[in-house]
Amino acid sequence: MLNDNKPKVGIGACLVGHAVRYSGDAKKRSHVLDKLSETMDMLPLCPEVAIGLPVPREPIRIVENDSGIYVKDSESQTVDYAEPLRTFANEMAEKHSDFAGYIFVKGSPSCGFERVKRYNDKGNALPNTGVGVYAQQLMDNDPLLPVEENGRLHDPNLRENFVRRVHAYHEWKQINRTGEVPTLHQLSRFYSRYKYLVMAHSITTYKAIGRLLSKPDRQNPQRQADQFIDMLMTALKSSATRKGYTNALSHIKGYLKRDISSTERISIDDVIDQYRTGDVPLIVPVTLLNHYFNTYPNDYIGQQTFLQNSVIPAKAGI
Repeated sequence: MLNDNKPKVGIGACLVGHAVRYSGDAKKRSHVLDKLSETMDMLPLCPEVAIGLPVPREPIRIVENDSGIYVKDSESQTVDYAEPLRTFANEMAEKHSDFAGYIFVKGSPSCGFERVKRYNDKGNALPNTGVGVYAQQLMDNDPLLPVEENGRLHDPNLRENFVRRVHAYHEWKQINRTGEVPTLHQLSRFYSRYKYLVMAHSITTYKAIGRLLSKPDRQNPQRQADQFIDMLMTALKSSATRKGYTNALSHIKGYLKRDISSTERISIDDVIDQYRTGDVPLIVPVTLLNHYFNTYPNDYIGQQTFLQNSVIPAKAGI
């Protein structure tokens, strides 16, 4: 049973033990996905089986020619499955409009996220690659939906970036469950939790969102809400930099200035500078700041997603 408090994430059924692959088996279960499933509700889906393909079956491939893009059996090439796959994607997008993310299957002509092989009518691989047909249609339906591929999730920075976006998008969809346009107050309250995380990812977007939320768009509040979430999700999708994190850490430290001694302030500055120069990982200054904010609580900083360990990259690769 799915839990409304957890983000709902679609995932290729073969990645979580379902024997639905063309060969009749499942992919080897990943400890990374097992770990992610602790904080996300994963809904297994196999579009190929859903449109009626048997298990086992002849593998399918993407065929591209002057007439368009097709999905056909790799040998017989008699039936085109592209439209049924797109239709199923549309159905899933409507049925599961509360999806906060999706984990696709590496290399799959239906569920591949990137670099999916394409072939010509003669069966020769083309130099250009693309996206699986089902995956592309899902992303077209919801361009802001956080998506990743099973293989890429083994990279700790890509994985944590995905987790950040999934939780942010889940929170956004929870706000929009009533169908009413979020008020400026709701937008500002939502953004207040992500403010310093956005600063770490894009100072330009940080400033732009500040301007956007400085006054209500009374003529078109939906436009304002759409612009806001587009800007926020786009910023979080970009890679945060060491410079951006250092800037955010320094701003957060400022909320302690009335509570800590000059010696403590110098100690925090030293640790932030060690992070800036690459001598310590991000978790070190974050842990130190959390220590001080536990001692000197601040309601505003206490809600910041930036300081929550669940969204801090696990390795010092940034």
